[in-house]
Amino acid sequence: MADTVVPFELFSSDYFRDPYAALDWLRVNSPVHKYVFPLGNVPMWVVTRYDDAVTILGDTRFSTAEWRGSAEFQASGLSISAGTVLAQTIPGLDPPQHTKVRRCAMSAFTPRSVDRWREDVRRVVDQTIADWAPGQERDLVAEFAALVPSEVISTRLGFALERREQLALDIDLLISTDPADFPRIPDARERIIAYGRELVALKRAEPGDDLTSAFIRAADEEGRITQDELDALVIIMIIAGVGTTKMFITNAMLALLDHPDQLKMIADDPAILGGTGIEELLRYESPVASVPWRFPSEDIRVGGQDIGAGEPVMVMVASANRDPEVFDDPHRLDLSRSGARHLGLGHGIHNCLGAAAARLISEMALATLVERFPGLRLAIPRNEVRRHEIWALNDYRALPVIL
Repeated sequence: MADTVVPFELFSSDYFRDPYAALDWLRVNSPVHKYVFPLGNVPMWVVTRYDDAVTILGDTRFSTAEWRGSAEFQASGLSISAGTVLAQTIPGLDPPQHTKVRRCAMSAFTPRSVDRWREDVRRVVDQTIADWAPGQERDLVAEFAALVPSEVISTRLGFALERREQLALDIDLLISTDPADFPRIPDARERIIAYGRELVALKRAEPGDDLTSAFIRAADEEGRITQDELDALVIIMIIAGVGTTKMFITNAMLALLDHPDQLKMIADDPAILGGTGIEELLRYESPVASVPWRFPSEDIRVGGQDIGAGEPVMVMVASANRDPEVFDDPHRLDLSRSGARHLGLGHGIHNCLGAAAARLISEMALATLVERFPGLRLAIPRNEVRRHEIWALNDYRALPVIL
């Protein structure tokens, strides 16, 4: 079958101005789309339909381990772990190693365990906006969304994020596909790894009532995970705390500003966020546009296409979550929506470990912001709000607002 010719350039600046228009086209015309990633000319697949996404994410023959990637992928520089300890993080492990490490961390992230974070979240949110007043202009990314989750996670992990800004820059670099960034990625990767290892060493010397100390006890006293697995577990917690929830809070607030009727629903009844509201915001624009690469361990047929072993697969959850075959009027934000489960926090064995924490932090942060400043509005024209042009993320550089 001849490769489908698309009327746009994937992951270009024009694409990022409105990715959903391109994804809608692919979902109809080429739902399992053969694509050559321009960096390294890596043949891969872009999957956009909900049913195909669920199939792939639930099939353990689709590995997340980067070493399973094709020769072209290995040579391209697209690998995030690059053979370092980052290859041991939970999102990059297959069973049975994945099962072992995830089980070690699970007890800290059950809804009941995370519910005990409420006091910390409330304190951090209140402190973050303590000096905010109506009429001020603030950047909701730098001054709110980037601060609240990272402060909460650092509290729970047991360390101070005095290098938060550098870590945020390093995490952005780690997943950049801009060739201009490539020379800086190895140093960024090493700084992230060093930070996680420093924290483990600190907490091994001075244990406390925190998650890092609990993970160390599991490794040292119970022998459940190795040193590399322990370091990687703490590192991925730092990455998630600094990055992913920040993106979701930003995306959710922008979606609400785009839909004043839905913003008013929260102002009138903040409890809606604790029910269907937060789920609809995750569906509408999740923090990730595509989950981490999937690599078939054998030749597999999906959606009428034969995908070869090792060929990278992008599962575009941003598209799956707006599939009209599954969600009625999918481009409309409806906080009372119920029905099919969104894929905003993944699916299958690699569904988001910190989902309960992300939900709690985002729910409380958004509810407080709307309650204190119900007249919040954009400080710039909507068409000047710019996405961060990283293919895997739904991320915005800044979100200036008037309180």
